[in-house]
Amino acid sequence: MSRNHGLATFVHERLEWSLVYQSPEQSETEWLCVDVAGYKIINVYKPPRSRFTPTAIPAFPHHSLYVGDFNCQHVNESLDSWPTCNNLDMLNNPKESASFFTHRWNVGTNPDLAFSSFGQDSRLPDRRVLGKFPRSQHRPSLRTPPKLKVPAHSDPVKRRKSRKAYWKRFCLLTDESVERLPPPDTSNIERAYQDFCESLLFAAKQCIPRGRRKNYVPCWNKECETFYRSFARAPVETESDRAASSLQSRLGQKKQERWEEAVSSIDFSHSSRKAWRTINKLTGRSGRSFHISANSIASQLVKKRAHRTGDWKSIKLVNTELSDLLKIPTPEGHSISEPFRPEELAAALRRLKPGKSPGLDSIFPEFIFHAGSALKSWFCDFLISCMRQLKIPKIWRIAQIVAIPKPEKPLGAPKSCCSIYLLCVPFKILERLIYARVNPIIDPVLPRSWRAFDTGGRP
Repeated sequence: MSRNHGLATFVHERLEWSLVYQSPEQSETEWLCVDVAGYKIINVYKPPRSRFTPTAIPAFPHHSLYVGDFNCQHVNESLDSWPTCNNLDMLNNPKESASFFTHRWNVGTNPDLAFSSFGQDSRLPDRRVLGKFPRSQHRPSLRTPPKLKVPAHSDPVKRRKSRKAYWKRFCLLTDESVERLPPPDTSNIERAYQDFCESLLFAAKQCIPRGRRKNYVPCWNKECETFYRSFARAPVETESDRAASSLQSRLGQKKQERWEEAVSSIDFSHSSRKAWRTINKLTGRSGRSFHISANSIASQLVKKRAHRTGDWKSIKLVNTELSDLLKIPTPEGHSISEPFRPEELAAALRRLKPGKSPGLDSIFPEFIFHAGSALKSWFCDFLISCMRQLKIPKIWRIAQIVAIPKPEKPLGAPKSCCSIYLLCVPFKILERLIYARVNPIIDPVLPRSWRAFDTGGRP
């Protein structure tokens, strides 16, 4: 060390360390190599007036980390050739603050650098510049060694995992619950529908996991777990490096496949919500947060949907036309008001999109898809009873409203929100059953320009 300059390396007392090598006494560039838990840390200090040459610091095998004050803000000094000759990677993030801030000129520079030699297939350490240090113009930097298993951030919201559901057991439980249900043609449809929902929710609670992923690693599978165990149990450093390289290459391959699958699955024809969600994840665009009371949204909806109630004469006329319409036969020769058939229910379920949000009854479309044949038969008879009695459960008349902010609109105004109405899934199934019977009668009468947004319609 010189009289005016020097360096020191502090190691925690709980860590095992050993001094590997240090710079000669007459060397212009001072450095000190310490082995800490298998990592070689080379602390470097180059005085301001000294010259830095590519051979000033020897090359150490990986895993090694070169950190220190290189005083590279001078014009005559260059560090381009030294990292290239020793196969080193510079740890630098242009978005971070400057590592040195001079109060005399009120500017920031980066004389404190970090280089690593963690191998070609390994991840580089993370470097982050911290805040100002008391009585010093240097800002401390935090270097975090790379981790093979990096958990991803997950929202603290519990959700049902349909991919991990036991649908065979779900089907058996729903069929067993039919014996405890009331007759589908009962006059108390509210109680019958409540028991129907409770049977589905009980089977879903038993067969569908519900929670959130606390330690989720993207693209992690059993093969990656095998490589990770080999890496953790390897007695020799070469075997651990080989296992780490295999793990990194496998994760990179799975992430590439996931990327191609995500990009190729962008389709606006079926579900624009899923397509926009994928685009927002790829572009890093996040949703805007806003704070508007529910009462202000409700008052805006009342003003927007305000209309006069029809008089009793018009209501009587509509009921008469409805009764006449129910007597018109379909093109297949059936009556509109005849009971629904099981094949009609199956066709309506095929037209129902999976992955949709439920209504107030918390019944997802997947619950009806994977229900047993006995429960589906009971549900079909229940819909027939509703049409015969001209009654539906009260919860079907209530929609859950979700307010979404419009783009380029002020977030504080209720008029800047677009409302989405979430209806109960069984009610949607009844709508599709009625639509399948009414559409063949109404569709030939409508003008072609009115059928532009219908299924298969052309303007």
